[in-house]
Amino acid sequence: MPNALSRSTLRSFAQRSNRAKLRKPCRWGCKAFARYFDVRTPVGICVALLLLAAIVAAPAGEGQGTAPQPPSDQSKVWGWWPIVPWDGGTVTASDWADALNKPFDLTRKGKAGEQHRYQIRRTNLTVDRKGKVANRMTAEGQLARTLVREAEPGVWVEHCEWERFAAAQGMGPNDYPTPKELPGARGISYQFAPRTFDYVNPPADFARVGNELNGYLLKVLTMDAMGWDSILLALRDEFHGKVRVGDTWRHTAFEPWDIKRVGGEGLVGRYQAGEMRVSIAGLTRFQGEPCVLVWFSMEGNDVTQDVDTPQFALNMQSTEYFRGELTVSLLDGHLVGMELWGPLPCVMEMGFGGQPATEQPIGAIIQEASMWEVPAAPQVRAPGK
Repeated sequence: MPNALSRSTLRSFAQRSNRAKLRKPCRWGCKAFARYFDVRTPVGICVALLLLAAIVAAPAGEGQGTAPQPPSDQSKVWGWWPIVPWDGGTVTASDWADALNKPFDLTRKGKAGEQHRYQIRRTNLTVDRKGKVANRMTAEGQLARTLVREAEPGVWVEHCEWERFAAAQGMGPNDYPTPKELPGARGISYQFAPRTFDYVNPPADFARVGNELNGYLLKVLTMDAMGWDSILLALRDEFHGKVRVGDTWRHTAFEPWDIKRVGGEGLVGRYQAGEMRVSIAGLTRFQGEPCVLVWFSMEGNDVTQDVDTPQFALNMQSTEYFRGELTVSLLDGHLVGMELWGPLPCVMEMGFGGQPATEQPIGAIIQEASMWEVPAAPQVRAPGK
């Protein structure tokens, strides 16, 4: 499927869909864990959380008929876009007007050889249909990103390399697993060009990790780590590099994309994004860096899984919802940190050893992912200098 990033179509993390993109990651990690479950180990099956959604019907007034449907440019999930507690209104208080009214430059500035390191951690909570935690899966790693060349003003090609990767699966609700490092992941690298990168199927040899499940978990972390750059690229394109508090971008028409198998031929799932919203929430700071705070949501995403092997069969239908935040440096436009959270309600059928797949007591998977920049070590001066 195409992997070129389109300025007009995606402008955001969502463009992964058009170009076989992101992060998602993630989101995909939950399903992938079940999909790539290694039946030769005692690893528990991912269980899920069933979120109870209260459907409230507004009472009709006298003489009223069916409540009107929201216009096509409104939210497909909620009916109307939920109001966020920030907007583009001008601040008149003199002490704050300059800081909050002026535009912020998100242009990525840098020089070849500049390097940033990031720690990233993902936890998937498997819960039963009452929302009780059944087990936890945790994956974490450290990624180095080095600027190689400026492909166009403000858009850089980078060399990315995993320096560490670890993962662990808990066996019960009170088990908080400690990730075990997997040496085979060290040194796995790829080139990242924001407009052409395949965010859903990153071009790296994840099979080196050792087995298909762990390879997929690293693939998910890669999607988590890289997908947010497409949001920044979309904001730069949409608002011509300058953004203000309250600037918002929405998109509701996405093309589905396929998810490829790690270390093998064929497809293992499909992802259809629902709707996405990105907004400049305000100013903040992280590890001493002045930052723009970017809020995003991606909701109503349709996810299907269909895996059939002699050892294991999985069929899953699910809908994903998540929201999160990014912090972006006000100094040079690089990503400083990220966090996302959301549920993946699902219906899952599984079978082992050639037995027919049967429905599992799974409601959903709650996913949380965080990424933060590792501060550079202070340079030590030589004695006498």
